[in-house]
Amino acid sequence: MTLRKIKRPGGVFNYEVTHITEDEFGVWLLLPRGSHWNAPHSSGTLRFDCVLLLKPEQYWIACWANDPSNRRLEIDVCLPPQREPNGWSYVDLELDPVRHENGFIEIQDRDEFDAACCDGWIAEDDARIANSVASTLETALHTREEPFGDEGWRRLDAVTRNTFYGNR
Repeated sequence: MTLRKIKRPGGVFNYEVTHITEDEFGVWLLLPRGSHWNAPHSSGTLRFDCVLLLKPEQYWIACWANDPSNRRLEIDVCLPPQREPNGWSYVDLELDPVRHENGFIEIQDRDEFDAACCDGWIAEDDARIANSVASTLETALHTREEPFGDEGWRRLDAVTRNTFYGNR
């Protein structure tokens, strides 16, 4: 299954993902260590495990990244994800609320967002929505409102320990 991240004007980024489950939080996907990705400028394999959560009617995709150098929950503010025949796609709106393992919370890529708005890649209505969604998500990261608390970490631990890699 493929997850396509569309960055305007940067092109399409493709990630090889595995469907985990669907529940009240949305659609859970695994982006396992070693999975393939490609982008207009490069390609490679992922060095660490991630679990992703998306909900078709929401303006975000959450990623619990088990990166040993910077374990974090990062959220792409985006147009609502669309189901495709072989996976999902979404248009990135650049703003990225992030909670790092040490508890520091920030909204990354404001400069990319501003440039995309100035260059006409993000419409005015989408820009208003993106700012509102980023602010709401920043609050949810602070309050640890689920699924933005520990739910994703529990899912990542369970799927990598018990399902994907086998019992260890």
